[in-house]
Amino acid sequence: MLSRLPKSTLVLIAFACVYSFWGSTYLAIHVAGEQLAVSVVSASRSTLSAVVIVLICLLSGRSLRVPRGEPWKLVLIGLLFMSANNMLLTWGEKLVPSGFASLIISTMPIMIAILNGCLPGGEPMNKRGWLGTLLGTAGIVILVWPSLHRHVPQPGASHPLLGVAVLLGAALSFAIGSVLSQRFHFRADTLVVTGWELGAAALFNWAVAFGSGAQHRSLWTLHGIESIFYLSIFGSIFGLVAFTYLLQNVAVTKVATYAFVNPVIAVLLGVFLLHERLASTELAGMAVIICAVAMVVYSRVNRIPRTLAAGVGDPSE
Repeated sequence: MLSRLPKSTLVLIAFACVYSFWGSTYLAIHVAGEQLAVSVVSASRSTLSAVVIVLICLLSGRSLRVPRGEPWKLVLIGLLFMSANNMLLTWGEKLVPSGFASLIISTMPIMIAILNGCLPGGEPMNKRGWLGTLLGTAGIVILVWPSLHRHVPQPGASHPLLGVAVLLGAALSFAIGSVLSQRFHFRADTLVVTGWELGAAALFNWAVAFGSGAQHRSLWTLHGIESIFYLSIFGSIFGLVAFTYLLQNVAVTKVATYAFVNPVIAVLLGVFLLHERLASTELAGMAVIICAVAMVVYSRVNRIPRTLAAGVGDPSE
């Protein structure tokens, strides 16, 4: 049914899914991570999502085979998206509040811009882009500044500095996966591509879970199970399928604009549902980071050919 819709409508639906579902996954990750080990959370959501996608493909008559030369690329992207990024993000949310975590992850478009400029055939950043990068770095410093003057945290308290390092690693792995995903130009069906990525990540994540004995340290609760289902269906399937579709049909710098919306949703949900609070300096850091991301993204969008900026034609790097 969706395939019959105009491409412009599909792009809008995909953006809505990425904006709303990924903004709310920070809350679900926080809840799931309270009782379950990091690798178990990542392995469970990846497995459930992969199984659902395989069933959809079988019922719809889609072949799960992909063109020669693409399997290893799909495995690599899956490990970057749903193993490295997902496990680091889940770990990071054990160290800092979910709203705080979303602000750090929102620096991902800046990393994409830098990677695109450094890789062969990429588009180097202009002065506005580099100014935005410096501003984003300043925003992170402002965000963690209060923690630099605190005493050693008590057990159970947040660990902002370690959390920032872990979350920056999560953002970097996703940025690398995003750039490579677009450069690979996958020819397989979007749903099949997502299924391969999730399946590869599920196998790797379970290997980490069993290898570390994490399954014995996990406590399965109703809220934890509900969070896993939400992350699997809405975060991994709807969100990742929509994101993969956008990467294949829209310029990556336009796709990266979801980083403006997700932190706002995550912070609001953290405030209203988890009773999280941001200090005045952290709010200032939030504003600086979002402005920095906007500067980087729009410094590059303006240089994309009009047909591509409108979402028509092959994706632009």
